[in-house]
Amino acid sequence: MVTDKKTILKITAPSIEKGFIAVIEAENLIESASFSVKDKNGIVMCCGDMTVTDLKAEVSGAFEGEMWSLSSPKLYTFYADVKYKNNDTEAICDRFGFRNFSCDENYIYLNGFPFYMRAYIRGAAAHEHQNNCGLSEREFYKKNILMAKSYGFNTIRFHSVTPPRECFEMADEYGILIHIENRAKHMEYDNLSEMLHGKNELASNDELMETINNLYNHPSFMVYCIGNEIRKPGKTPRVREISQFIKKNDPTRLFIDTCAHGEYDRDYVDFDVQHMGYFFPYGKNLNMFSDTSNLLCFGTVKDRDMVLECGESKIKRAIEFKRPLIAHEVCHYTSWRNYYALKEKFETYGIEAPWWVDEEIKMVEAKGYKEGFADILQITKDNQFRCWKTALEGIRSSKLLSGFHMLQFADTDKYENSNGVVDCFDDYQGISPEAFKAFNDDTVVIARLDGQIYSSCQLVKIPVILSQFKIDPPKSATLSFSLSGSKTYIEGALTDVDTFKSGIYDICSLDLVMPNIKAPEKLILKIDMAFCDGSTVSNSWELWVFPQEKEIISLNAKNDMQADYLNYKCSFNGNSDLTVTDKLDDTLFERMQNGEKVLLIYRTDWTRHLLHKGMAAPKYSFRHTWERFKGVIWDRGTFNGGYDKKEILNKYGFVTDGQTNFQYYKLIDDSDKINLDDFPVSVTSLVSGIDKPARDRFDPKFFKLRELMYDRTMRNFTYAFELKVGKGNLIVTGFNFTGINNNEPSSIAMLKTLVSYMHSSDFCPENEISIDALKAYLEATAKKGPQKERMMTQYWQLDAEPVESAEYWQESEAYLKEDEE
Repeated sequence: MVTDKKTILKITAPSIEKGFIAVIEAENLIESASFSVKDKNGIVMCCGDMTVTDLKAEVSGAFEGEMWSLSSPKLYTFYADVKYKNNDTEAICDRFGFRNFSCDENYIYLNGFPFYMRAYIRGAAAHEHQNNCGLSEREFYKKNILMAKSYGFNTIRFHSVTPPRECFEMADEYGILIHIENRAKHMEYDNLSEMLHGKNELASNDELMETINNLYNHPSFMVYCIGNEIRKPGKTPRVREISQFIKKNDPTRLFIDTCAHGEYDRDYVDFDVQHMGYFFPYGKNLNMFSDTSNLLCFGTVKDRDMVLECGESKIKRAIEFKRPLIAHEVCHYTSWRNYYALKEKFETYGIEAPWWVDEEIKMVEAKGYKEGFADILQITKDNQFRCWKTALEGIRSSKLLSGFHMLQFADTDKYENSNGVVDCFDDYQGISPEAFKAFNDDTVVIARLDGQIYSSCQLVKIPVILSQFKIDPPKSATLSFSLSGSKTYIEGALTDVDTFKSGIYDICSLDLVMPNIKAPEKLILKIDMAFCDGSTVSNSWELWVFPQEKEIISLNAKNDMQADYLNYKCSFNGNSDLTVTDKLDDTLFERMQNGEKVLLIYRTDWTRHLLHKGMAAPKYSFRHTWERFKGVIWDRGTFNGGYDKKEILNKYGFVTDGQTNFQYYKLIDDSDKINLDDFPVSVTSLVSGIDKPARDRFDPKFFKLRELMYDRTMRNFTYAFELKVGKGNLIVTGFNFTGINNNEPSSIAMLKTLVSYMHSSDFCPENEISIDALKAYLEATAKKGPQKERMMTQYWQLDAEPVESAEYWQESEAYLKEDEE
């Protein structure tokens, strides 16, 4: 600490056994100094005189106390009375706690025990919120810290800032750790510029020393960092100088240069934070948090080749981290916000609402979402929660990682993006701490599923992992499980499971045979663990089970498919009054004119123009976007969940709870989602998609566009809709049915469901359009050229690289600006 008289007090207290050392450094000569240490009740733990040498007073002491920890943040207060030779006096006091940090190749240690970092990010404007409740500074941080701890978090990473003293005081008192980032004082964080080019200016030694002196005594202060996503720090001499300076002047804490983008073989950092990729940790990217190949793009200090191209082949270097690794900026999946409730809340607290609140309300109402807004909001929140659970379980299962930085815990009020667990008042917004802590607590049990879609009678092998980090782990537990739906199909228990150590390890495997069901069903796999110390943990997962299909699928439909992915696995009926086709051409309109029924599978390279930039426009086109089954990542993407006509789909052979849950994964990923915003008539959507409500951050700054664009936010998306066209009846679907070629259960079930529905008396489209009107619309849409998403979403659609490269930004900008020429 630094007093008003610029006197510095530093207290080093690594452990009860080693005691403490207190040093006072003054600007005036000291004549004498005495001290005492008291606990929170004012009981004196030790006292005496300090040794004085000119401008310095020092004392070493020890007493029977307790260590400071996250669960028991024990604090003591050091008091000193200093008399100066100029007859001035000064009373100095500050709190401190006994604690120490260390690292080995695998873990960070707090007080000698393995520590798993469960951090959330705040600080930079995009990740911060104002004191909207009008609390004192201490209460503002206290509320946030206690809410975060109730959801299982144990660390705050302050992105690009050092928080005020009040934050550290509350962190000391309530038990949470703090990671700061020292920037040059005159340099404010510029999100877009630094995302493209990195950070260039670093703090001076004077600025670093000021931080060290001010924060030295706070036991909650854990990590010195000097920036976010600094490019090539290992080749920047000043970065190494800073490392040496900090370690010399404060060896009690951990140092890292940058969160993400650092070379893997830097030798001066205590642990590392790396960007594990913007992929969704599911399907082909299930194990992304254990894959170091995603980190090759950040290079090496030693100028070694990381990836070599050998013709059309590649050789990739295997890399190994010799220090703990933390996942950078994970889980920033967004949802809609309750704009109406937020507006009232700002009014209640007498604060002017941010500009975007009224603008989002206007858009909700202009787009026709006001009547069903509560339902839409909840669906986006449910989708966001599923994404969080999937990602955090992937992280907690990774034996490569020692923690994560989640972006973020509380919503920002600067932007309209909602990626917080709580709102921008640090209040609940529908997510319970109990549900979140099932995958974000000291102890978590995880069924490591390779998917959630199965066939009846299928044997499914499921590793069960324990991710446990406790000071005193219980020695054993009983594990019980059940698989239930309309009834309990399977249950069992395993006693005396070894759980005596901290870490991430396999505790058993489940070899489950899916029940022999006649109709598709949603099942719940639940695992409970009862430990020998009386504690318990529980977790559960939704499984979607479909009846086992024959090798050849019989469809009561005529075949007019150009693509062959149905031809190998389906037998068709040439006498049917229903045609399945993927051809959007004049033949379709002839069939409509003849009063036929048609199932149009809309799958076209035109939707994927990003991959086919030289492609000529087709004659007819819907408005569409290339879809992925992964949550919107801040402003990357278009998938905020979706909803369906569950009564129809469940009746005719699919299984759904009304939302586009994981049973839709294969159907939605790499699909053609259709945009109905300007469609000439209303339609009945069988499965609808929910768009993001947020802008692409590049648009207002680099393209000089409006903050919110109605033609690229809150769009009216559908994956399948029905319509009467002339005399005919039509269902159009952009679902990805290519999985049928591999006997994928959900794809088969959805195709059969649509065919069965179209043969039923329930299929009677209410909305209609003339053939000429539909033809004119599709022709005009095609002539407008390729339908391009914005820069951030193009990257999300390509789903090819872990992070955006400089080349990507240049190509994407040029691609969009083609339309301006």
